[in-house]
Amino acid sequence: MQKNDILAVALMTFAFFLGAGNLVFPPMAGQQAGENLWWALIGFLAIDVGLSLLAIIAIALQGSPNALTRDLPPRIGMLFWVAVYVIIGPAFAVPRTAVVAFETGISPWFGQVEPWYLTAFSIIFFSIVIWLSIFPGKLVTIVGRILTPLLAGLLLAIYLCMLLTPHEAPGMPWNDYTSHPVIEGMIQGYLTMDTLGALAFGIVIASSVKGLGVKRREDVVKYTVIASVIAGVFLCLVYFGLFYLGATSRTVAPGATNGAQILSAYVYHLLGSGGLLALTAVIVLACLTTAIGVTTACGDYFHHQFQRASYQFWIVLLASLSAVVANVGLETLISLSLPVVVALYPVSIALVLFSIARSFMPIPRTTVVVTVAVIFVISTSDSFSTIGLLPEWLLMTFRRLPLFSSGVGWLVPGVATFLVAWILCQLLEQPRRLGR
Repeated sequence: MQKNDILAVALMTFAFFLGAGNLVFPPMAGQQAGENLWWALIGFLAIDVGLSLLAIIAIALQGSPNALTRDLPPRIGMLFWVAVYVIIGPAFAVPRTAVVAFETGISPWFGQVEPWYLTAFSIIFFSIVIWLSIFPGKLVTIVGRILTPLLAGLLLAIYLCMLLTPHEAPGMPWNDYTSHPVIEGMIQGYLTMDTLGALAFGIVIASSVKGLGVKRREDVVKYTVIASVIAGVFLCLVYFGLFYLGATSRTVAPGATNGAQILSAYVYHLLGSGGLLALTAVIVLACLTTAIGVTTACGDYFHHQFQRASYQFWIVLLASLSAVVANVGLETLISLSLPVVVALYPVSIALVLFSIARSFMPIPRTTVVVTVAVIFVISTSDSFSTIGLLPEWLLMTFRRLPLFSSGVGWLVPGVATFLVAWILCQLLEQPRRLGR
């Protein structure tokens, strides 16, 4: 691959991850972290960017999403992936891109927003998604060479204005950022749940590398890793700017309750109405590139899983369903989808880590199955607790687990289960080896 091709794939990967949620979440974290923003940023980047890169590498190494779940019973593995692609596709993530783009980028320009405005916007939005996703071989050109440079240029202009304009110093940290900013940053990075998106993007990125003429599996993995690392560096730079923007925004955006308010107030403070226009372009482009990436990944998966229907059919179906969901019952579907996301996300992380670890050490199938089962039980209990369906006595039991209140109660039991199961498997396997 030529250097320009690698850069184009990296920019495409960067754009897929840089959705509106990734733009509006870090400013809030930065404002709360205050003068501890650097420590919080380190924790955030380690988990959010780190886990996402590992997920892409795992998919590239395995060659397909299904290979990640080969240790699980086939039907459970298939059910897992269908649930993942439905959640990150038409049931949650993709419709949200249109709604966020409209509410943060378009609706502020109208004095009174009528319901049909969103309908009209979503039709236009998803028509563009269909048009740009229908030919996946052109994704590198469309997203990597055209849309992403526009997005990056607009962000750079906002950052330069921020750095060249006098601003307040970061204030005192708030809440948990006062005592343990690194851990809180790690928790917030975990809660972005970008690893689920990375599982979907991984196969699209690898396919794009193949589409540029790379045939050998080793080279596909190599260039996918290189492009992903470059994208990770770009993401780190964006998060750095957004954290710093948030940390210096307390006077500009006092009483803000979310990152979108901070970002809008700051940009308006720096650039006035012209700045808000640039911010609108940034948010719409960010949402559009993410929607294209997820829709393409979902269409590719369902086409290979259910080959009677063409890839183009799945793209049109998924985008159309996303448009419908964006207009009717999105809040309800989000409330229904959130427990599924909470249950599946820890399992996804475990499968990714197992896939990477197997490059360095043998891990028996039994160890994987037992560990995933324990993690799934705890994460499912956590998901039931988010919607108030977990019995009080059981909730009190799980609250005794370390980090359960932070949403990662599965971590310590999962690690302990893995260590015990792996050691036992090694001890049981040793007599068999000696017998040979």
